[in-house]
Amino acid sequence: MDADTLRLLLIIAGGSLLVGLYIWERRRARPGADEPREDREPDAGKLEPQLGPWNDEADGIAPEQPPGAPWEPDLQESPDQPPVVEDGPAPPENPLILLLHITPRVGVFTGEAIAQVADHCGIEPGEKGIFQYYADTESPEDPLFSVANLVKPGTFPFGAMAEFESPGLILFSLVQGAPDDPSRLVAMLTTAHCLATELQGQIRDKTMDLLTPEAAEYMQEQVHELMARRLTGSR
Repeated sequence: MDADTLRLLLIIAGGSLLVGLYIWERRRARPGADEPREDREPDAGKLEPQLGPWNDEADGIAPEQPPGAPWEPDLQESPDQPPVVEDGPAPPENPLILLLHITPRVGVFTGEAIAQVADHCGIEPGEKGIFQYYADTESPEDPLFSVANLVKPGTFPFGAMAEFESPGLILFSLVQGAPDDPSRLVAMLTTAHCLATELQGQIRDKTMDLLTPEAAEYMQEQVHELMARRLTGSR
């Protein structure tokens, strides 16, 4: 390569470098050219994603309850709530909630197993998707207590129990010091023992601790105390 050709190549390279520097300086001088993306104003016609907490309610869909959420009975509208006796002593202002739980020793209760032992233990499907226990099966207006699924919404799919599973059962009743309340509790305890035996489960109290004889005796004492309060007019 001769000297003239080398000189021409150096001139071309130098010119290209100067042009590149000129274009780079022009881009720096333009407002907002190299600003970070988050500092720029969004384009008017551009859809920006909503990065806040996800909420189905914005689309008219209520978020579902998390799986396994414990179910608590609404005893104000419970079908096993005993009627208020118009004649005689008025019930105390603070009634007593009787709760017992049946939980599996291992795994879960299958719907098929629950359906099989229900009749043997004296409970039957009710109108609100839960089991009921009646003192008189020929007069099902006043169940002594109810048996529900341990998780929300607390119901059983009576028409599809073969595909159903439950982590536990809850027996519940609301007592107000009526004369039949002691027998109501005895029926609950007897049924709980039947269900636990047939389903190979365990009986737990309202705090989910294993039910002890002392805890069962304390429940009986509470029922009798409530009856005494009703008889004496103590609220």
